[in-house]
Amino acid sequence: MEIVPLTGVSGAAFGQSRASVWAVRGEPASAFRRGADAPLTDMSADESYVFFEYDDADLLHAIEIASPGPVILHGVPLLGRPEDEVVGELRAAGHEVVAEEEAGSIGWALPALGVTLGGTVQDTDGFESGRFRGVPATLDAFEFFEGPDGRSGPGEAVVLPHRGIGAVRLGAARSAMRRLLGPGIGSVPEFGAAWQDTFFSGVVLAYDADETVVRIAVTGRTSVGHDGVPLLGRPRRDVRAQATEAGLRVLDREAELVFPDAGFSVLTARDGDALPTTAVVLPAPAPPPAGTRLW
Repeated sequence: MEIVPLTGVSGAAFGQSRASVWAVRGEPASAFRRGADAPLTDMSADESYVFFEYDDADLLHAIEIASPGPVILHGVPLLGRPEDEVVGELRAAGHEVVAEEEAGSIGWALPALGVTLGGTVQDTDGFESGRFRGVPATLDAFEFFEGPDGRSGPGEAVVLPHRGIGAVRLGAARSAMRRLLGPGIGSVPEFGAAWQDTFFSGVVLAYDADETVVRIAVTGRTSVGHDGVPLLGRPRRDVRAQATEAGLRVLDREAELVFPDAGFSVLTARDGDALPTTAVVLPAPAPPPAGTRLW
């Protein structure tokens, strides 16, 4: 497969909408979430080793090609070959290749080209996949942090429409949330926010540049409800049925139930009514378009 770094592949350019990729390349064979609260990733219908990752605005963010997919970068075959050969040839071609110990947990990286190479195939000792982004790759910085003794998460929580989940509030300070929720890992996400904390209790918080909460995600490790309807770890059809019976407005989207009147969504790992729900996500309301009168 021919992939142009920082640009994309035929019919799928970075920054292109999911709908427009479908219009050119056809619908995917399947779609899934790489994490409980992650956006959807499409698996190509024509090439099962090609994956298209989208951001939270449904724009193409990254393309991953897995072994045994043939992928060549500037004349160098990347997959199914010994790592030292691949890295040596890339460096000989003039590319900066950063080793794992220099790039956190992302494996080998070509930062200027937005490329990461990771995993090995046991029978060939080669790279298992190549991941390509539309922007130069920054080295991931992870920070392990501790919290006050005895703090391990929100426990049972209810959604407060457009405000928060349990004791976690949109607009709250990052320092306050760490005191509330206990230990976790801080990072710089690839898109959507300036900072992110992933708490060991199953809460994921995104922050803006001022380190205030702009997105709350609670995974299936805790209990979350809304108007008496339990939301997590249940078949999607059961959540929808009970919510509808309770008089709540629910909209169906792919692998998602949207509660528009309360401003949150309930996600599943892929599309399917029998699948259990994996996360409740409450984002900050989008600001009105420029020039909108608020009175």
